[in-house]
Amino acid sequence: MLRRYLSAAVLIIFTFIMVLGDGEARTKKAAFFGRTIFFPLVSSIRSIEANSDLQKENFSLRSSLTETTLQNIELQNQMKELVDVTSIHFTTDCAKFEIAEVIGYSGAFYQRNLIVNKGRIHGIRARSAVISGSGIVGKVISVSDTYSIILPFSNPNFQLPVMNTRTGVQGILQSDVSGSISMNLIKLGSEIAAGDTVVTSNLSRLFPKGYPVGVVNRTRETTDNLFISAEINPFTLVENLEHVFILMERINETEE
Repeated sequence: MLRRYLSAAVLIIFTFIMVLGDGEARTKKAAFFGRTIFFPLVSSIRSIEANSDLQKENFSLRSSLTETTLQNIELQNQMKELVDVTSIHFTTDCAKFEIAEVIGYSGAFYQRNLIVNKGRIHGIRARSAVISGSGIVGKVISVSDTYSIILPFSNPNFQLPVMNTRTGVQGILQSDVSGSISMNLIKLGSEIAAGDTVVTSNLSRLFPKGYPVGVVNRTRETTDNLFISAEINPFTLVENLEHVFILMERINETEE
């Protein structure tokens, strides 16, 4: 209430001052008040308005920059996918596959599964084979609408018939709880040596024959002296995967 009366009083005093004197005096007073009171006030108002406009423009520019950054990230991801697609270093016999991004893991380190961003709506089904640009990865064991879970060869629950490309010796690819990958159940006396390449076997119902698995690092006889076990250096490092390829055609109701 006091502010309202004070404002009114100021206006009355200002009006009284302005009406005193002749026309020249009033002109000088108007010029004086314009320079000392009204001009700074108007300038301040204009500065506030300009500041507001700059803030709006700044917000608009930041929004545009954010949108452009997101678009660049999307383009980079698309380019990465294209690079991965062209990086398959072995023959797939024109097999159709769906590229998927690894978005998470489940389980302990040496027993964990991969979670990828493709699911039922993308045509993915359980028991589908999964590869990388370097070789086998594993198989799809669970599918939801928008994501899938992959059991990799590095998980002890995964087994796969494999063979030596040099001699045709057969065995079973397995991993232990420490993460060591081996070709096991090799018949004693079989010809297999360090440096041999191991691929998927014709006995596999999951993968086509000849998909790369890894290279033999060393061999040893099992403790019961009935079989040979070959330690394998896999071509694919599961823990470093960003994208995988899910084969869309070779699906079997029975496992390998």
